[in-house]
Amino acid sequence: MSKTKGKPDLKKIVITIDMGASKTKAIVQEYPEGKPVVLLLDSEVADVAKASVESVEAEGNPSSRAWVGIGGEYCALGELARRRFGGISQLKELKYELAVPKICGAIWLAKEKLNFDNDVAAYLSILLPPGEVQDSEQLQVRLKDAFRGFDTPAGKMRVKMLRYDAASEGSGVFFHRRRVLDENMPASMYVMLGYRNASIFTVQGGIPSAGITSNFGMSWLVNNFTSKVSGLSPDNPNIVEVLVEAGVSCDPQVLQKLSRKRKREEVQIDGELMSKALLLARDEYWRVIVRWLRSKMDEDIEELVFCGGTADYIRPEIDAYFQKEGINVSWHADIFIPDEISSGMGNRMVDVYALHQHIIIQFDKLTGYARSEVVVLAESSGVSAGDSTTTTIDDPFSKFDFTPVSRPNVFIRVNENA
Repeated sequence: MSKTKGKPDLKKIVITIDMGASKTKAIVQEYPEGKPVVLLLDSEVADVAKASVESVEAEGNPSSRAWVGIGGEYCALGELARRRFGGISQLKELKYELAVPKICGAIWLAKEKLNFDNDVAAYLSILLPPGEVQDSEQLQVRLKDAFRGFDTPAGKMRVKMLRYDAASEGSGVFFHRRRVLDENMPASMYVMLGYRNASIFTVQGGIPSAGITSNFGMSWLVNNFTSKVSGLSPDNPNIVEVLVEAGVSCDPQVLQKLSRKRKREEVQIDGELMSKALLLARDEYWRVIVRWLRSKMDEDIEELVFCGGTADYIRPEIDAYFQKEGINVSWHADIFIPDEISSGMGNRMVDVYALHQHIIIQFDKLTGYARSEVVVLAESSGVSAGDSTTTTIDDPFSKFDFTPVSRPNVFIRVNENA
């Protein structure tokens, strides 16, 4: 290992983070030799005193005991925040405002998963709603300050930020389709349905427009559903899982899991009442989505590209409606997610995985690294997402293809010697 000023070179990681409102999803790998590893962290955050985190057990699954201390302020994250400190998802807060502790927590989790020392160098990419990408430079300043040193369960960590980017949700899917379709990209509207937000942007002539974000995520449906029944709170962490399991028919037997009654007869009645409420809430939700999309859709749009976990929930209704309207619908751009990347999250991993692979492909071209395997993202088409051959680029940074959707030149190159 080469050394500079008596110190070993820092391990370099490429980490791509989707700041989801229901779960922080990230993919990390040591660059260039490492394999991608999935990081999942529940979305809850709780501000706590230093003494509170000092009492947290030092053993166990890292994702269940994550906390960070930044500038003397401490936050419990994910399962630890929810289980021990009453942490909540804070859906009304902008994602970027909660991003610094979550990103620091994700990097600590990456260090633990990869068994690295506390000091690392990072190529960092973050997915944000289109309406929050304009805050990316402010977020970068906050991160650089935090990366000078933050406390974790493993001690103080320092992160050398080699590169930084904040891209709009849907960017990974867009980059994948642009690589596969090249000049044959139809005029499309990209629709990202997450837990908190619904976001859209259009692509015409291969050029993405500025994005738009609304509050029509899965949380809109959850709030609507819980308002129609008694005894349920939208903050119940089990609601979404049960609603999805109940399926298109809103199975009353499945919905009984949400009942707080004790007597069997009362539980059965609750299931029937919840089923009727969910059938109506579901119908109202897909109509809200369609109404919103039609209000933003240009007449020449040929195709809608849906992605995000919430999109799958209303897929039957969306397919039926737009088939009748004669508009093609693509689901998650037919991107194939390997089981080891899916990690039980299914299509919720599509955007972050596609963006991560895009970044790796670009870095390989930039550095001339010849990867021994070809990454395949499109199972149905059999199209390779990247070429295993590489070329030397005279002026690599001027050709680094990392323009994020909705705001050109958000990509910031950070001086590695800073």
